[in-house]
Amino acid sequence: MKNSSSKEIAFVLGTKAQFIKCRYVLENFIEKGYSILILDTGQHKEITKKELDVLNGNYRLINLSKNSKNISSIPFMIIWFIKIIFSIKKIKELNKTFYCLVHGDTVSTLLGMIVGKKNNLKIVHIESGFTSGKILKPFPEELMRNIVTRYSDVLCIDTSINEKNIMKYENKKQIIRISRNTIYDSVIKNIEYVGINRNLTIAVHRTENIYNKKLFDNFINLLCEINALNLFDKIIWYTHDITIKTLIRRDYLSVLEKNNIYLEKLVPYKEFINILYASKAVITDGGSIAEECSILDIPTVLWRDVEEKMEILNQNVLLSKYQEDEIVKFLVKKSNRNPISNNNESPSKELVQKIIEL
Repeated sequence: MKNSSSKEIAFVLGTKAQFIKCRYVLENFIEKGYSILILDTGQHKEITKKELDVLNGNYRLINLSKNSKNISSIPFMIIWFIKIIFSIKKIKELNKTFYCLVHGDTVSTLLGMIVGKKNNLKIVHIESGFTSGKILKPFPEELMRNIVTRYSDVLCIDTSINEKNIMKYENKKQIIRISRNTIYDSVIKNIEYVGINRNLTIAVHRTENIYNKKLFDNFINLLCEINALNLFDKIIWYTHDITIKTLIRRDYLSVLEKNNIYLEKLVPYKEFINILYASKAVITDGGSIAEECSILDIPTVLWRDVEEKMEILNQNVLLSKYQEDEIVKFLVKKSNRNPISNNNESPSKELVQKIIEL
Protein backbone atom coordinates (compact mmCIF):
# COMPACT_ATOMS: atom_id res chain seq x y z
CA MET A 1 0.00 0.00 0.00
CA LYS A 2 1.30 3.45 -0.90
CA ASN A 3 2.17 5.95 1.78
CA SER A 4 0.15 9.19 1.59
CA SER A 5 3.06 11.04 3.19
CA SER A 6 5.26 10.35 0.16
CA LYS A 7 7.09 13.51 -0.88
CA GLU A 8 6.68 12.94 -4.58
CA ILE A 9 3.90 14.46 -6.71
CA ALA A 10 3.01 13.43 -10.27
CA PHE A 11 1.73 16.10 -12.67
CA VAL A 12 0.18 15.33 -16.04
CA LEU A 13 1.33 17.77 -18.72
CA GLY A 14 -0.63 18.25 -21.92
CA THR A 15 -1.21 21.80 -23.14
CA LYS A 16 0.67 25.03 -22.69
CA ALA A 17 -2.25 26.49 -20.71
CA GLN A 18 -2.18 23.59 -18.25
CA PHE A 19 1.47 24.20 -17.48
CA ILE A 20 1.00 27.97 -17.16
CA LYS A 21 -1.83 27.50 -14.65
CA CYS A 22 0.11 24.91 -12.65
CA ARG A 23 3.64 26.30 -12.83
CA TYR A 24 3.49 27.97 -9.42
CA VAL A 25 1.74 24.97 -7.89
CA LEU A 26 4.74 22.87 -8.94
CA GLU A 27 7.22 25.51 -7.77
CA ASN A 28 5.55 25.63 -4.35
CA PHE A 29 5.78 21.86 -4.02
CA ILE A 30 9.48 22.03 -4.95
CA GLU A 31 10.07 24.76 -2.34
CA LYS A 32 8.53 22.49 0.29
CA GLY A 33 10.91 19.67 -0.56
CA TYR A 34 8.69 17.57 -2.80
CA SER A 35 9.93 15.75 -5.89
CA ILE A 36 8.02 16.42 -9.10
CA LEU A 37 7.44 13.68 -11.65
CA ILE A 38 5.98 15.08 -14.89
CA LEU A 39 4.00 12.72 -17.09
CA ASP A 40 4.08 14.35 -20.52
CA THR A 41 1.32 13.32 -22.94
CA GLY A 42 2.98 15.34 -25.71
CA GLN A 43 -0.18 17.21 -26.73
CA HIS A 44 1.73 20.51 -27.06
CA LYS A 45 5.16 18.87 -27.17
CA GLU A 46 7.15 21.63 -28.87
CA ILE A 47 5.59 24.44 -26.83
CA THR A 48 5.68 22.89 -23.36
CA LYS A 49 9.27 21.71 -23.87
CA LYS A 50 10.32 25.37 -23.87
CA GLU A 51 8.01 26.38 -21.00
CA LEU A 52 9.44 23.65 -18.74
CA ASP A 53 12.78 25.49 -18.69
CA VAL A 54 11.44 27.78 -15.94
CA LEU A 55 11.55 24.85 -13.49
CA ASN A 56 15.35 24.74 -13.88
CA GLY A 57 15.42 20.96 -14.16
CA ASN A 58 13.84 20.38 -10.73
CA TYR A 59 11.72 17.48 -11.96
CA ARG A 60 11.84 14.06 -13.57
CA LEU A 61 10.12 13.55 -16.90
CA ILE A 62 8.32 10.52 -18.28
CA ASN A 63 7.04 10.69 -21.86
CA LEU A 64 3.70 8.94 -22.33
CA SER A 65 3.89 9.30 -26.12
CA LYS A 66 6.65 9.21 -28.71
CA ASN A 67 5.56 12.19 -30.83
CA SER A 68 8.04 15.05 -31.14
CA LYS A 69 5.57 17.52 -32.72
CA ASN A 70 2.45 19.25 -31.42
CA ILE A 71 -0.87 17.47 -31.98
CA SER A 72 -2.19 19.74 -34.70
CA SER A 73 -5.07 17.95 -36.43
CA ILE A 74 -8.07 15.81 -35.52
CA PRO A 75 -6.79 12.65 -37.30
CA PHE A 76 -3.39 13.05 -35.61
CA MET A 77 -5.11 13.51 -32.23
CA ILE A 78 -7.19 10.35 -32.65
CA ILE A 79 -4.13 8.28 -33.53
CA TRP A 80 -2.13 9.84 -30.68
CA PHE A 81 -4.94 9.18 -28.17
CA ILE A 82 -5.39 5.56 -29.21
CA LYS A 83 -1.64 4.89 -29.07
CA ILE A 84 -1.40 6.22 -25.51
CA ILE A 85 -4.52 4.36 -24.36
CA PHE A 86 -3.18 1.03 -25.63
CA SER A 87 0.29 1.65 -24.16
CA ILE A 88 -0.86 2.54 -20.63
CA LYS A 89 0.80 0.28 -18.09
CA LYS A 90 2.23 0.27 -14.61
CA ILE A 91 5.07 2.80 -14.35
CA LYS A 92 7.70 1.67 -11.87
CA GLU A 93 8.80 5.28 -11.24
CA LEU A 94 5.36 5.90 -9.67
CA ASN A 95 5.77 3.25 -6.96
CA LYS A 96 6.39 5.88 -4.28
CA THR A 97 3.95 8.46 -5.61
CA PHE A 98 0.55 8.97 -3.94
CA TYR A 99 -1.08 11.96 -5.66
CA CYS A 100 -1.41 12.69 -9.37
CA LEU A 101 -2.39 16.23 -10.38
CA VAL A 102 -4.50 16.66 -13.52
CA HIS A 103 -5.75 20.01 -14.73
CA GLY A 104 -8.75 21.31 -16.62
CA ASP A 105 -10.69 19.72 -19.43
CA THR A 106 -8.38 18.64 -22.26
CA VAL A 107 -7.87 15.22 -23.79
CA SER A 108 -4.62 15.11 -21.80
CA THR A 109 -6.62 15.59 -18.59
CA LEU A 110 -8.55 12.41 -19.35
CA LEU A 111 -5.41 10.52 -20.35
CA GLY A 112 -3.69 11.61 -17.14
CA MET A 113 -6.60 10.45 -15.02
CA ILE A 114 -6.52 7.03 -16.71
CA VAL A 115 -2.75 6.69 -16.27
CA GLY A 116 -3.05 7.72 -12.62
CA LYS A 117 -5.83 5.21 -11.94
CA LYS A 118 -3.85 2.46 -13.65
CA ASN A 119 -0.99 3.17 -11.22
CA ASN A 120 -3.24 3.36 -8.13
CA LEU A 121 -2.68 7.09 -7.59
CA LYS A 122 -5.13 9.48 -5.96
CA ILE A 123 -6.29 11.89 -8.68
CA VAL A 124 -6.44 15.59 -7.82
CA HIS A 125 -8.52 17.45 -10.41
CA ILE A 126 -7.48 21.12 -10.45
CA GLU A 127 -10.04 23.53 -11.89
CA SER A 128 -12.93 21.18 -11.24
CA GLY A 129 -16.62 22.08 -11.26
CA PHE A 130 -16.85 24.10 -14.48
CA THR A 131 -19.73 23.27 -16.78
CA SER A 132 -21.66 24.75 -19.67
CA GLY A 133 -24.66 22.59 -18.87
CA LYS A 134 -24.50 21.15 -22.42
CA ILE A 135 -22.69 17.84 -22.61
CA LEU A 136 -21.40 18.34 -26.17
CA LYS A 137 -20.68 22.08 -26.00
CA PRO A 138 -17.89 22.94 -26.02
CA PHE A 139 -16.69 19.66 -27.46
CA PRO A 140 -14.70 17.78 -26.31
CA GLU A 141 -13.99 19.93 -23.23
CA GLU A 142 -17.37 19.49 -21.53
CA LEU A 143 -17.23 15.73 -21.97
CA MET A 144 -13.63 15.56 -20.68
CA ARG A 145 -14.31 17.55 -17.52
CA ASN A 146 -17.42 15.55 -16.64
CA ILE A 147 -15.62 12.22 -16.90
CA VAL A 148 -12.52 13.41 -15.01
CA THR A 149 -14.57 15.04 -12.23
CA ARG A 150 -16.57 11.84 -11.79
CA TYR A 151 -13.53 9.59 -11.40
CA SER A 152 -11.14 11.89 -9.51
CA ASP A 153 -10.55 11.53 -5.79
CA VAL A 154 -9.91 15.17 -4.88
CA LEU A 155 -11.72 18.07 -6.53
CA CYS A 156 -10.15 21.54 -6.44
CA ILE A 157 -12.56 24.45 -6.97
CA ASP A 158 -12.08 28.21 -6.97
CA THR A 159 -15.56 29.77 -7.21
CA SER A 160 -18.90 29.43 -5.44
CA ILE A 161 -20.45 28.42 -8.78
CA ASN A 162 -17.99 25.52 -9.07
CA GLU A 163 -18.79 24.52 -5.51
CA LYS A 164 -22.48 24.35 -6.31
CA ASN A 165 -21.79 22.27 -9.42
CA ILE A 166 -19.96 19.53 -7.50
CA MET A 167 -22.19 19.37 -4.42
CA LYS A 168 -23.41 15.93 -5.46
CA TYR A 169 -19.89 14.68 -4.67
CA GLU A 170 -19.49 16.32 -1.25
CA ASN A 171 -19.92 13.05 0.67
CA LYS A 172 -18.03 10.95 -1.85
CA LYS A 173 -14.84 12.90 -2.55
CA GLN A 174 -12.46 15.27 -0.85
CA ILE A 175 -13.05 18.88 -1.93
CA ILE A 176 -10.47 21.67 -1.79
CA ARG A 177 -11.66 25.29 -2.09
CA ILE A 178 -9.14 28.03 -2.89
CA SER A 179 -9.68 31.78 -3.14
CA ARG A 180 -9.28 32.10 -6.92
CA ASN A 181 -7.90 30.38 -10.01
CA THR A 182 -4.19 29.52 -9.99
CA ILE A 183 -3.72 31.45 -13.23
CA TYR A 184 -3.71 34.59 -11.08
CA ASP A 185 -0.17 33.79 -9.90
CA SER A 186 1.12 33.46 -13.45
CA VAL A 187 -0.44 36.76 -14.51
CA ILE A 188 0.73 38.80 -11.52
CA LYS A 189 4.26 37.38 -11.47
CA ASN A 190 4.91 37.93 -15.19
CA ILE A 191 3.45 41.30 -16.16
CA GLU A 192 5.64 44.34 -16.78
CA TYR A 193 3.63 47.44 -17.59
CA VAL A 194 5.11 49.34 -20.55
CA GLY A 195 2.04 51.29 -21.67
CA ILE A 196 -0.92 50.56 -23.94
CA ASN A 197 -0.56 50.49 -27.74
CA ARG A 198 -3.29 50.59 -30.42
CA ASN A 199 -3.11 46.93 -31.43
CA LEU A 200 -5.85 44.31 -31.55
CA THR A 201 -4.50 40.93 -30.45
CA ILE A 202 -6.23 37.79 -31.73
CA ALA A 203 -5.99 34.32 -30.13
CA VAL A 204 -8.63 32.09 -31.72
CA HIS A 205 -7.87 28.39 -32.03
CA ARG A 206 -10.62 26.19 -30.57
CA THR A 207 -11.69 23.16 -32.60
CA GLU A 208 -15.33 24.23 -32.50
CA ASN A 209 -14.40 27.49 -34.28
CA ILE A 210 -11.62 26.38 -36.60
CA TYR A 211 -13.37 23.33 -38.06
CA ASN A 212 -16.78 24.97 -38.40
CA LYS A 213 -16.64 26.46 -41.91
CA LYS A 214 -19.45 28.97 -41.34
CA LEU A 215 -17.98 30.26 -38.06
CA PHE A 216 -14.50 30.41 -39.51
CA ASP A 217 -15.64 32.31 -42.62
CA ASN A 218 -17.64 34.70 -40.44
CA PHE A 219 -14.60 35.33 -38.27
CA ILE A 220 -12.40 36.20 -41.24
CA ASN A 221 -15.10 38.57 -42.51
CA LEU A 222 -15.35 40.15 -39.06
CA LEU A 223 -11.60 40.83 -38.97
CA CYS A 224 -11.77 42.45 -42.42
CA GLU A 225 -14.65 44.64 -41.25
CA ILE A 226 -12.76 45.68 -38.11
CA ASN A 227 -9.70 46.54 -40.19
CA ALA A 228 -11.82 48.79 -42.45
CA LEU A 229 -12.93 50.82 -39.40
CA ASN A 230 -9.32 51.87 -38.62
CA LEU A 231 -9.81 51.32 -34.90
CA PHE A 232 -6.38 49.74 -34.49
CA ASP A 233 -2.86 50.32 -35.77
CA LYS A 234 -2.33 46.58 -36.17
CA ILE A 235 -4.39 43.40 -36.00
CA ILE A 236 -2.12 40.55 -34.95
CA TRP A 237 -3.28 36.92 -34.81
CA TYR A 238 -1.17 34.50 -32.74
CA THR A 239 -1.82 31.14 -34.35
CA HIS A 240 -1.63 27.48 -33.41
CA ASP A 241 -0.59 24.91 -36.01
CA ILE A 242 -4.21 23.88 -36.50
CA THR A 243 -5.21 27.46 -37.35
CA ILE A 244 -2.42 27.98 -39.90
CA LYS A 245 -3.30 24.73 -41.67
CA THR A 246 -6.95 25.76 -41.89
CA LEU A 247 -6.07 29.22 -43.23
CA ILE A 248 -3.89 27.68 -45.92
CA ARG A 249 -6.46 25.02 -46.82
CA ARG A 250 -9.20 27.62 -47.23
CA ASP A 251 -6.95 30.01 -49.13
CA TYR A 252 -7.28 32.87 -46.63
CA LEU A 253 -3.64 33.96 -46.31
CA SER A 254 -3.91 36.46 -49.16
CA VAL A 255 -7.19 37.84 -47.75
CA LEU A 256 -5.54 38.49 -44.40
CA GLU A 257 -2.49 40.06 -46.02
CA LYS A 258 -4.68 42.35 -48.14
CA ASN A 259 -6.48 43.50 -44.98
CA ASN A 260 -3.29 44.11 -42.95
CA ILE A 261 -3.97 41.26 -40.57
CA TYR A 262 -0.65 39.85 -39.42
CA LEU A 263 -0.03 36.24 -38.41
CA GLU A 264 2.50 35.42 -35.71
CA LYS A 265 3.66 32.13 -34.21
CA LEU A 266 3.03 31.40 -30.55
CA VAL A 267 5.55 32.96 -28.18
CA PRO A 268 6.64 32.07 -24.62
CA TYR A 269 4.13 32.86 -21.90
CA LYS A 270 5.93 35.81 -20.31
CA GLU A 271 6.22 37.54 -23.67
CA PHE A 272 2.61 36.83 -24.60
CA ILE A 273 1.06 37.98 -21.33
CA ASN A 274 2.80 41.32 -21.79
CA ILE A 275 1.63 41.53 -25.40
CA LEU A 276 -1.92 41.10 -24.07
CA TYR A 277 -1.34 43.67 -21.33
CA ALA A 278 -0.19 46.28 -23.83
CA SER A 279 -3.03 45.65 -26.31
CA LYS A 280 -5.88 48.07 -26.87
CA ALA A 281 -8.25 45.08 -27.16
CA VAL A 282 -8.27 41.28 -27.53
CA ILE A 283 -10.44 38.74 -29.35
CA THR A 284 -10.10 35.16 -28.14
CA ASP A 285 -11.92 31.86 -27.78
CA GLY A 286 -9.47 30.53 -25.19
CA GLY A 287 -10.67 30.12 -21.62
CA SER A 288 -7.27 30.81 -20.06
CA ILE A 289 -6.62 33.91 -22.17
CA ALA A 290 -10.09 35.24 -21.39
CA GLU A 291 -9.39 34.78 -17.70
CA GLU A 292 -6.03 36.54 -17.98
CA CYS A 293 -7.63 39.46 -19.82
CA SER A 294 -10.32 39.68 -17.15
CA ILE A 295 -7.64 39.94 -14.44
CA LEU A 296 -5.80 42.58 -16.50
CA ASP A 297 -9.08 44.40 -17.28
CA ILE A 298 -8.42 44.46 -21.03
CA PRO A 299 -11.38 45.05 -23.40
CA THR A 300 -11.92 41.47 -24.59
CA VAL A 301 -14.33 39.75 -26.98
CA LEU A 302 -14.99 36.05 -26.48
CA TRP A 303 -15.60 34.43 -29.88
CA ARG A 304 -17.90 31.84 -28.32
CA ASP A 305 -21.57 31.37 -27.49
CA VAL A 306 -21.07 29.77 -24.07
CA GLU A 307 -18.73 30.59 -21.21
CA GLU A 308 -18.37 28.26 -18.25
CA LYS A 309 -16.51 30.80 -16.11
CA MET A 310 -19.25 33.41 -15.86
CA GLU A 311 -17.41 35.30 -13.13
CA ILE A 312 -14.86 36.60 -15.67
CA LEU A 313 -17.54 38.50 -17.60
CA ASN A 314 -17.68 42.22 -16.82
CA GLN A 315 -18.01 45.55 -18.65
CA ASN A 316 -14.67 44.88 -20.37
CA VAL A 317 -15.26 41.21 -21.27
CA LEU A 318 -17.99 40.47 -23.83
CA LEU A 319 -19.44 37.02 -24.47
CA SER A 320 -20.21 37.68 -28.14
CA LYS A 321 -22.42 34.67 -28.99
CA TYR A 322 -20.99 35.23 -32.49
CA GLN A 323 -23.02 38.44 -32.94
CA GLU A 324 -20.76 40.46 -35.20
CA ASP A 325 -22.67 43.75 -34.82
CA GLU A 326 -22.35 43.54 -31.02
CA ILE A 327 -18.62 42.86 -31.34
CA VAL A 328 -18.06 45.91 -33.54
CA LYS A 329 -20.11 48.11 -31.18
CA PHE A 330 -18.07 46.86 -28.23
CA LEU A 331 -14.75 47.57 -29.93
CA VAL A 332 -15.84 51.03 -31.08
CA LYS A 333 -16.87 51.97 -27.57
CA LYS A 334 -13.96 53.21 -25.45
CA SER A 335 -13.52 51.22 -22.24
CA ASN A 336 -11.57 52.50 -19.27
CA ARG A 337 -9.08 50.08 -17.78
CA ASN A 338 -8.76 49.82 -14.02
CA PRO A 339 -5.45 49.27 -12.22
CA ILE A 340 -4.68 45.66 -11.31
CA SER A 341 -5.11 44.89 -7.65
CA ASN A 342 -2.42 42.65 -6.19
CA ASN A 343 -3.24 41.73 -2.62
CA ASN A 344 -0.35 39.25 -2.41
CA GLU A 345 -2.65 36.23 -2.17
CA SER A 346 -1.37 33.12 -3.91
CA PRO A 347 -3.97 30.52 -4.88
CA SER A 348 -1.14 28.17 -5.90
CA LYS A 349 0.33 28.35 -2.41
CA GLU A 350 -3.12 27.78 -0.91
CA LEU A 351 -3.67 24.72 -3.06
CA VAL A 352 -0.30 23.17 -2.22
CA GLN A 353 -0.82 23.68 1.52
CA LYS A 354 -4.26 22.05 1.39
CA ILE A 355 -3.00 19.06 -0.59
CA ILE A 356 -0.19 18.60 1.94
CA GLU A 357 -2.76 18.74 4.78
CA LEU A 358 -4.62 15.84 3.16
